[in-house]
Amino acid sequence: MNFKQSVQQACQRLTHLDGLGDCANLDNAFRFLENVGYKIANMDLLTLDEFTLDIIFAVPDSEQYLVIGAS
Repeated sequence: MNFKQSVQQACQRLTHLDGLGDCANLDNAFRFLENVGYKIANMDLLTLDEFTLDIIFAVPDSEQYLVIGAS
């Protein structure tokens, strides 16, 4: 599954994420997420190795989480 497919799947449950797939890089994704209500200052980072990390955001007004993998 590639990034665009993952975003499409997430958008089926979280329709406010429509447009995330158009982000060209992590900085664009952060700006998009801030604009739709995610608190970037409250994100959690999980470092998997020196090249890969997972970024975890609480979904606003929900008990769900959004995880973005970056490498």
